[in-house]
Amino acid sequence: MTRVDRLEFAVLVVGSVLLGILTAAFLMVRVGSFPFPITAVIACAVNLLIYRIAAAYTESAWQFAPLGAWTLVTVLAMLPVFGNGSLITGWRLLLLLILGAGVPAYYASNARLKRVVAGASDRP
Repeated sequence: MTRVDRLEFAVLVVGSVLLGILTAAFLMVRVGSFPFPITAVIACAVNLLIYRIAAAYTESAWQFAPLGAWTLVTVLAMLPVFGNGSLITGWRLLLLLILGAGVPAYYASNARLKRVVAGASDRP
């Protein structure tokens, strides 16, 4: 990786941290009296896109750094820091973690499996 590639990769990680802050902050949005966790779907789509961009930069384990940064920020949002309770609780947090981290991880495992199978079929 060149120096410019490393800088762009660092911007991806910082973008993931900002995405984690925004998705955690707006997860408790309600439409009327109904909880509407649209940020979980947004986190899923953006994390998948960020993972695909990171995988284009490197094939090492560093490709998971943006996803790890987002997950760290989201998990820190569950912890009670200064108040009596946590910022996020309940089924919305579970939905955010499943969609935001689970779907990109599932995509990564399937992409890796396809590469392994394709490599095995090329052998005589």
